[in-house]
Order: sequence, then structure tokens, then C-alpha cells
Amino acid sequence: MMGCALAVACTSVGLPVAHADTAPTPSCVDSDNGYKAEWQASWAVYQAEEGKPDARSSVVVDLPITISAPLPKVWSVYSNLHNDLGRHPFLKDEIVHRTCDDGSAQVVDFTALEDIPMGPITFPGHTQAEQRIHAAEHYYTSDSWDIPNITTHQLITFTDNGDGTTTVNEHITFLADPALIQFTADNGASSHRAYQAALKRDIENGSL
Repeated sequence: MMGCALAVACTSVGLPVAHADTAPTPSCVDSDNGYKAEWQASWAVYQAEEGKPDARSSVVVDLPITISAPLPKVWSVYSNLHNDLGRHPFLKDEIVHRTCDDGSAQVVDFTALEDIPMGPITFPGHTQAEQRIHAAEHYYTSDSWDIPNITTHQLITFTDNGDGTTTVNEHITFLADPALIQFTADNGASSHRAYQAALKRDIENGSL
């Protein structure tokens, strides 16, 4: 999302890969709502663009933060989409369309409703996203797409520091037209830093 968004395309980072002789059939739960058709249409656009030559500009940022709590606690809070609400500065709601579990990852398709500040106006963004949670390895990826053709790829990793603290790093790639890329990256990184700070605060004070 221009603010909160999702990544499956971070294979260059050298993540652990789960292997199986036979891929299990995913177990899925669908939810009907007024945003599902919009997600399906927008996600089809996103998928059609993936793999094609891309004339957009990109900015890559890493946002590490250390939280004074053990890894299992930080992981359970940080990887839960519902904890974004009230902490991400742009986010107004998250509408989940489908959740699937194939035994190695949980995949969540959702729409993030955001009020994105753009100078003197606020843009009502509908960010279409997919989160892939790899609980056994303690990382997740997230990809998102929003008009006007803005894509965000995220890889979120968790490191146990061995002293009761956990470092979370958000590796984020922003893709947008050249005229929008700096605004997109600055706005996106700023909103994620604010979100991280809110999660750190509420984990450490016991609210989460």
C-alpha cells in the first residue's frame, strides 16, 4: 500500500525455502464483502504487470527497529494485520477477502482503506494487498498495488537478539512513476516508521 503494503517478490534476499514432495491443497476461507470485486480486478492488473519490462522508478529502504520483548511475542503481534488499525497513520480499515493455508504459509488477500495526505488534500486510497506469513521461519512478505500504478513489496524479518529483545526489519521496495516515486517513498517510509513506533510502544507497555 502506499502506506501499509505486501511482498512475495523478494526472492533475492536468500530466504529459507520449504520443500515438499507433494504440494498440499490449500485450505481457504472466503469472505464476501463490497470490496472483493474491486480487489479481484485490481489484483489482476497487478499480476498482469508483474514480469513485464517496468519503466517505473524504484526506491528501496530498510527500516529496522528493536523491541524489548521476546521473539514469539513480537512475531505474534507484528504479523497480525488487525494490529495495524489505530497504529498506522493512514489506515482506516482492512477488509479481508480470503485466507488460505497450504501448510507452509498462510496467505491473506485484503484491501486496506487509507486516507493518504497529499498536500492540502487527503486521497482516499484503496490498496489491494496480499500477505504471505511463514510462521515456522518467522518472516512474512507482502505485496500491494494502488492507483496510480504504485506497487510496494515488503519483506519483514525477525531476529532474536539473545537478550530478551527482538529486531524487526522491514525491507521495502517502492515502485512508482518517476514524478511520484520520491513522494511515494517518503510518505510510505514515514508512515511505516510511525506504525513501527506505535507497535513497539504497545508491545513494551503491555497493551498488545
